[in-house]
Amino acid sequence: MKRRSARQLVRLLSDLRHAAHCSTLRAAATNRAIALASAEADEDLAAADDDNTESTRDAYRDKLFRSRS
Repeated sequence: MKRRSARQLVRLLSDLRHAAHCSTLRAAATNRAIALASAEADEDLAAADDDNTESTRDAYRDKLFRSRS
């Protein structure tokens, strides 16, 4: 194995630390993106439920109005 100088070892250690830090940041960003996507999906589902509830309510009111006429 090739003998390395202290400067090369320090550089190698720095590169390893940087790589570990980058992978940690990528993992955190991925987790954040997953959490945001999940929250958006929940909001979309809630909005769709609200729309369905309103359309059902409107249809019921229209039916009552037509039956009274």
